[in-house]
Amino acid sequence: MKTLTLLLSIVTFVSVSSPFTIYSSQSGLINTHVNCIEKGVRFIWVGTNSGINRISFKGVKPVKFSPRGTSVPVTALENDGKVIWVGLKGKGVYKMPKENYKFIGFRKDILGDKEIKGIERIKGGLIVFTNTSKYTFKFGSKAYKSQGYKLEYGSWTDFKVGGKDLSKSLGGVLVRSNTPTQSIREFHHKIVANNFVLFQNGVLIASSSGLVYYNPNQDTIQFGEPLLKLKSFQLNGEDTLTENLDLSWDEHVFNYQFSFSELGEHNEITLNYVLTGPEGAFKGVTNAIDGIELKGLPYGSYHLSIDAVNKKKIASKNGLNFEFSIANPLRDSIWRYMIIGFIVGLWTLIVVLLTRVKLKKDILILEDALLEKTNKLNQIEKGKYGLVEEDKVKY
Repeated sequence: MKTLTLLLSIVTFVSVSSPFTIYSSQSGLINTHVNCIEKGVRFIWVGTNSGINRISFKGVKPVKFSPRGTSVPVTALENDGKVIWVGLKGKGVYKMPKENYKFIGFRKDILGDKEIKGIERIKGGLIVFTNTSKYTFKFGSKAYKSQGYKLEYGSWTDFKVGGKDLSKSLGGVLVRSNTPTQSIREFHHKIVANNFVLFQNGVLIASSSGLVYYNPNQDTIQFGEPLLKLKSFQLNGEDTLTENLDLSWDEHVFNYQFSFSELGEHNEITLNYVLTGPEGAFKGVTNAIDGIELKGLPYGSYHLSIDAVNKKKIASKNGLNFEFSIANPLRDSIWRYMIIGFIVGLWTLIVVLLTRVKLKKDILILEDALLEKTNKLNQIEKGKYGLVEEDKVKY
């Protein structure tokens, strides 16, 4: 029971937090795949793979779907008062009066076999777009104009609604975009957008997954500034910190890896760095995928400064700076020898002092023994010749 409650809570959270409400064939659409959308005075018209729906709304909620079926997908719509201009895949353009939904062919001599991608009503005529051409017709005239034209995203144009910029990725998926950094963020729902109309403080989108209402007030995507950050640093193949790098003299390998925000993928980012050391400044450029590797540096103090820029020429707002030093090998040797010499000298001095103290002690002992022996010999000599000590003779 607890697991079911948790699952329902997660589903509810996702539904509430999503800015999209999706209407499909289960909602009343004649077909879930929606190719185009057109806004009328009272209704929203959508073209699907199986025909046209005229939709009545109550607020942002559709309450009635009126269908008009077709044998081929409807690829373009244009509202023109009492009629709707309809583009059919591979069948050309038709005029459909709203009162009876009957199709009347338009310029089949030119458009009969064309896949129509867009229709635009102009004064006294019509502009029709295919994937490769733009046709301009004047009503009542056989003449027309044709010119090459490429619709990269069909009739889609990037737009802003509720302070949110919406655009399409190269794969046709709807994304949030950020003009200052020219970066994009994908939504949790993958909406393959074909066309849109602004509607009720939001936008209605024709997509391959249905008719989608986007509410900008429920869009939680946040953008920040383009930033460069240190992801990891390795010294001689081991992770370590970049602070207080006072290194002994040796062959060191420095490897810096980075992460980025609002700059795009690593393969789209270039790192520019300047290494300033005892031999002057060296400027380098590398791809962000590779990071920065330094090796074979002579002894001395170094300063490394780094910034990043993407292929759209958007640069990171910040730069990174690192410092390290490699000790002089001669200086290290001198100090090593001085320390060793000092220790040896001190030990020698201690040994000499201890030896001198011991020798003095031994000398004193020998002197006392010699004096004692001498006194004994003197006593023996005096006794042999009957001599007495002077202080005992009486005059």
